[in-house]
Amino acid sequence: MSRPALLELAPVEPPAASRASENEELVERLRSDPVGAAPIVYARFAPSVNRLVWRLLGADPDHNDVVQQVFYRIFKQVARIRESEKLDSWVQTITVNTVYELMRRRHVRRVFLKGLPTETHADLVRDVEVRDLLHRTKSIIDRLSPKERVVFVLYFIERRTLAEVAELGGYSVATAKRRVARANQRFERLLSENPELVELLRAKAKKP
Repeated sequence: MSRPALLELAPVEPPAASRASENEELVERLRSDPVGAAPIVYARFAPSVNRLVWRLLGADPDHNDVVQQVFYRIFKQVARIRESEKLDSWVQTITVNTVYELMRRRHVRRVFLKGLPTETHADLVRDVEVRDLLHRTKSIIDRLSPKERVVFVLYFIERRTLAEVAELGGYSVATAKRRVARANQRFERLLSENPELVELLRAKAKKP
C-alpha cells in the first residue's frame, strides 16, 4: 500500500533511554500533586499534542480548545494508567479520541444542517503554490468520514505504522489495515474526481 508522496514525514522523535523512569516519576507526581505536575506535563506533551491535532484537523479555529480538552482529560484520567512506561502512547490515544469525537460531532451537524462554514488560517503555508495544493488536498481529506480521516492522517501523514494506528484506535492490527485500505480507496476515488489536482500532485511528487 503506497503512501502519498507529497505529504511530508512526521518529525522523528529522539531516543529516550530514561523515558520509562521519567514517565513513572511523572505519573506518580500527577497522582500526588496534580497542580504542581500540570506545568511539567504540559511542557512535556504540548508539542506532540499540538502537532497531532494539527495533522488531524489542519488549520482549525478550534485547535486551542481541542488541545485544552486533551490536557483536561489527561489530568482527569491519570489514575487509570496502569503502565506508566506507556504514558506517551496513552497521551496520543487521548489526543486521537478527542479529535475523533469532535470530527464525529461535526459530521452529524453537517448531515442535519447541510454544511457548516469552514475556516482556515491565512498563514497555513507561506508559499502560495504549496498552500493551494495543501488546501485542495485537505478539502478532499475533509470529505472522508471521521473514522476514515483519522486512520488516513495517522498512517499517511503522521507516518504511523499499522501497529501504532491499531494501538491509538484501540483495535486490532487487522482492523487497522482494513480501515487504512478503505480510507485510501475512498481518498483515491474522491481524488479521481479532480483530474487537475491529480496532475498537480503528480508534478509535485516528481520535484526533487
